[in-house]
Amino acid sequence: MFWTSYPTRLWSTAFVTFALGLLGCLMPGRCVALIQPAAVLAGPTNDILEVSGAALAPDGTGGVLYRAQLNGVTHLFVVRFANGGWEPPVEVDTEDLYGASDPVIAAGDGGRLLVAWVQPRNVSPSDIPEYELITSSLQPGTNGFGQAIMVDPEVGEKFTGDVSGVDPRLAMAPNGAADIVYRVTVNDCGQLDPSTGTVCPPNSTDKLVLVRFAHFKYLTWSQPKTINRAPQIAMRSPTVENAPSIGIDLNGNGVVAWQEPGADRVARIWVRRLFGSELGNVLQASPEQIEGRPVSTDADAPAISVNAFGEARIAYRIQGSPGSAVSSPEVFVNSLPSSIDPHGYALTGSKVVTSAVRATLGLPSVSIDEEGNYRLAWTQEGSARELSGSRTTGGAPVEIGQSTALQAFSSINPAGGGTSAWAASQSGSAAVAIREDYGKNAFQVGQRAGTVPGPVSGLAVAGDGQGDTLLGWMQGSVGNSEVVGDFVQAPPAPFEVSAPIGWVSPTKANISWSEAPDAMAGVTYTVYIDGKARMRGLTGLSAHLRSLGLGDGKHRLQILASDAAGQQTMSVADELQLDANPPIVTLRYVDHHQGVLVAVRDRASGVKVSATKISFGDGTRLSGHAKATHVFRHAGFYTITVRVRDKVGNSATDHLKVKVR
Repeated sequence: MFWTSYPTRLWSTAFVTFALGLLGCLMPGRCVALIQPAAVLAGPTNDILEVSGAALAPDGTGGVLYRAQLNGVTHLFVVRFANGGWEPPVEVDTEDLYGASDPVIAAGDGGRLLVAWVQPRNVSPSDIPEYELITSSLQPGTNGFGQAIMVDPEVGEKFTGDVSGVDPRLAMAPNGAADIVYRVTVNDCGQLDPSTGTVCPPNSTDKLVLVRFAHFKYLTWSQPKTINRAPQIAMRSPTVENAPSIGIDLNGNGVVAWQEPGADRVARIWVRRLFGSELGNVLQASPEQIEGRPVSTDADAPAISVNAFGEARIAYRIQGSPGSAVSSPEVFVNSLPSSIDPHGYALTGSKVVTSAVRATLGLPSVSIDEEGNYRLAWTQEGSARELSGSRTTGGAPVEIGQSTALQAFSSINPAGGGTSAWAASQSGSAAVAIREDYGKNAFQVGQRAGTVPGPVSGLAVAGDGQGDTLLGWMQGSVGNSEVVGDFVQAPPAPFEVSAPIGWVSPTKANISWSEAPDAMAGVTYTVYIDGKARMRGLTGLSAHLRSLGLGDGKHRLQILASDAAGQQTMSVADELQLDANPPIVTLRYVDHHQGVLVAVRDRASGVKVSATKISFGDGTRLSGHAKATHVFRHAGFYTITVRVRDKVGNSATDHLKVKVR
């Protein structure tokens, strides 16, 4: 295996370096994928406040969400992504008069988008702002977001009106069903309402926090439900680092993970299945003990990914301290089998991520594919790390670059590898580093930035589960910034080729193949026979080879799938056995030229012996023999007629003149 590394200037402030295994496009498997140049989606302007999220559906549609000032009020905008390109920004909260905060976005197939946010709704008699949780959706075939729908009328902290800890999280299934999880701070331990019966530790900064969930279907939200296992026990003061996480499967059933103190008042990570609007049992995801020693420090930063069949991978961090079973910060992973698995209602057990032990450990990100393979990304002490694992093995961490942020993000490719992204610095300039891994340890790394110099913030990464990844971030400081987007497109996914089994004649040499999934654009196919392109530009999933003039023998068949971006995937080689010619008749004199030996041969499919008929020209006839000897009674000239057929139907009649003594 050979490797190459070189820098290429793409934009005035965008650089890319590559480290690629030279796999060769005629080898089976994936060829080089595409990290697109960065695109400025909005700005530069002094109105942009932040990038708040990105979402990408399995069909390759999605968008990037950001907040910006419009006439002095903070509003939400989405830049849609469809057909491989970016569309102009669309305002989400057209009915909002007072300003939006804490927004999140999710995507479904057909261009579906769902955005949730917090906005003021009233002022209490004590002059405390009151807030509500609102959503709006963009449905297939429409160009704008619909009327806002309220999820919860009361999400602000009762005594202060603080909504910084709501931290809503969304997950949407391809068909548009969705789940939302968020937090409501009812009281804090310094301003207790005695009627709540809150259990607070002495001198605590904890708060009475309700973790709530609601289900979205047919453009309506279910009644919110509290998912805490013990709502009366005070929780850690809400921060981004202890916010809940949620994922959803193909059928619209979710899995939610959240932080909550156990009976020993140590914060643990808990998990619950969601069946539409119904709650499953509470499962403990982080351990109370490791090898008999108590874990006495908090677990936080839950991250969850759910595949199409309801299998979930949960990552989280345990802070660690001397005397605890976890002495310094570490990342752990746990898993929940598929909901159709007999063991799908019990976690398999936490496993520590080897070498993730550091004094400074960022928030983990996790993604899972339909086979249960997963990818994990995190930062530690200024570097970004990633790990790929399967349902049975954990893999080994890999350092993938220097990071300037608290979090690295990862998406997975079912064909192997995936994409990781993190905020970085290139020659002193802020940028987003992107690494795409393939099979066989090949990868490419790119640095991307916008046109405005300045810091990178709000990096959001979303995968479609098929290997493609959407990114969005803000470049520059508030007052002079822009929204930047990028797209990492995987090559067409591996696909199956079907050739006739056994020997066939060219008239029946019909081949077919399965569709090579590609989220961005249509795929065209090239038919390779024995390493040479013989048919190009095919858009269907089958081909007839009768016109190619292929000869007898075993041929090597491959199909090359190419997408609109020029990315290619070659199929695994299949064997095509062609018999284009009828059997051959040979003649040899015997008995001193008084007789002949007639032999019928076919080196491909073989002779159909029962169809062989020989007329020796002297009235003697013979059938059903591939080899026959005949001695003539009289000297003279004779015409021997041989009718032959092979096992695929090629037939011929040969007339052979002989002179016998």
